[in-house]
Amino acid sequence: MEHNTIVSGSILIGLILYIVYKRLTRLSLNDIPGPAPESVWLGSMGQLGRSLVGKVDAAWLEKYGGVVHLKGPFGQDLLWVADGRALSFIFNQGYNFPKTNERVAFDTLATDYGLVTTDGDVHKRQRKVMQPAFGAPESKALFPIFSRCAESISAKWRDQLLDSSGQVSVFNMPTWISNAALDAIGEAAFDYNFGAINNEGNDFSRSYQSLMVHAYSSPPDLKIILDSLARFIPYTVLVFIYDHLPALRMLHENREEAHKFARQVLADKDAALAKGHHSRDILSILVRANNSEDASRRMTETEMIAQMRAILLAGHETTSTSLGWGLLELARRPEIQSRLRKEIHDIEAIVKLKGRGINASDVENMPYLQAIVKEILRLNPPAYHMQRCSKEDVAIPMSRPIITKSGKEIREVLVPKGTRIMLSIVGYNRDKTVWGADALEFNPDRWLDEKRQSSVQVGVYANLATFSGGVRSCIGWRFAIHEIQAFLIELVGNFEFTPTEACRNIRKEPCLIMAPIIEGEKPKGAQIPLKVTLARRET
Repeated sequence: MEHNTIVSGSILIGLILYIVYKRLTRLSLNDIPGPAPESVWLGSMGQLGRSLVGKVDAAWLEKYGGVVHLKGPFGQDLLWVADGRALSFIFNQGYNFPKTNERVAFDTLATDYGLVTTDGDVHKRQRKVMQPAFGAPESKALFPIFSRCAESISAKWRDQLLDSSGQVSVFNMPTWISNAALDAIGEAAFDYNFGAINNEGNDFSRSYQSLMVHAYSSPPDLKIILDSLARFIPYTVLVFIYDHLPALRMLHENREEAHKFARQVLADKDAALAKGHHSRDILSILVRANNSEDASRRMTETEMIAQMRAILLAGHETTSTSLGWGLLELARRPEIQSRLRKEIHDIEAIVKLKGRGINASDVENMPYLQAIVKEILRLNPPAYHMQRCSKEDVAIPMSRPIITKSGKEIREVLVPKGTRIMLSIVGYNRDKTVWGADALEFNPDRWLDEKRQSSVQVGVYANLATFSGGVRSCIGWRFAIHEIQAFLIELVGNFEFTPTEACRNIRKEPCLIMAPIIEGEKPKGAQIPLKVTLARRET
């Protein structure tokens, strides 16, 4: 009896010592500098989630460096990352830094179970099937479609300007560009005409208008708290909750319309391919690639529908948002706008002698256009934050050391398993140590400096974090670049843009994308009202 008591006591003491040892030796972020939480309820997440895009990120980057320890609601530990080497490490170790379950559960409302929300082997399989539709030749081949959709705006603007007093009108850029971009994604991705620019849109196309603004802007305290507590709720339960929340009605309606559209288009593609008809739109290439795979590796109809929803969302609202911000930047800087217009007119004169218009290959001879596109995407990334989670304890390297609270200089951060990580795309893209002292200014000339180099490569395009990087990089990034180029060539080549007085009150509103919202007019959705006149052509 006494022996058993001694053994039991020894086991209990050993267990207590083990627990104490684990607590004392476990990784902690407590020595990493960061802001004091604004409240126990919200931590620092209210400040980050509701401030104008980039404002808090710039302040933290300046004060603490590229890696910051945050407190979430009820004291949860979070890591904010804007350091280039740290971002590159996380991007390239993509499957070791999956999206959080709560983010995946929420994103299924907008994209179902496709490339945006899957992980690991499922994500690898889906991406392998999709890759043939998003290569460089395939993206270049879509350039004429983007040009035609941009021309549809030109035709309507020109008619209105010729009928207006003084041949000047005010147009809301997001409305026009969003409609034209929806038509572009319809034709390029599905060989389908939405008719949005001619106001012929159906319920489906209308369900995408300002979807992000209305569904995600200005989260109340309760939503921020619930988002943080969602990590403790099983994934399947979260999906059920989001599927039935009345506050997410717009996303529910969008999903219903998207499913009807996708099933019909898929059926039409299968029928066309069965008859030997081959098209070069993304979905046709994707269906052919999927059919050529071994049966065990093909995507199901459910997965194909999910990819279609992701293409529609990413290829429509994010691209049109980038274009809107780009035109506002040019409107505010007439000298840059004129310089771009001259380059466009010079190339047009050259290709006109060849009896054609500008194509994707000609853009390679337009360095200023390329510089402007890069600068638009650097300063105004549509997706400004990304969320990840550390799968295991990990040491994340940094480009520049930081000084801990205890006074140590460190070049890597030891991150505990399960830590939620906020990747600051806007923070890195505006980092003065990477882009220069004028990193907060719109300056395309920075891209024409051949001496400008970086010791770290971040992302898939121009060393920007805008399209992410590694295994989870945006698969359609080339598609987006060509679309932005084509629209700028058409619109800036034919029109001059000037800011209106209302442009002084445009805010960079956080809505998962960086939405242009006029202060006090959020119910009206995205707005960039610019004065537009016909551009002069030198003779």
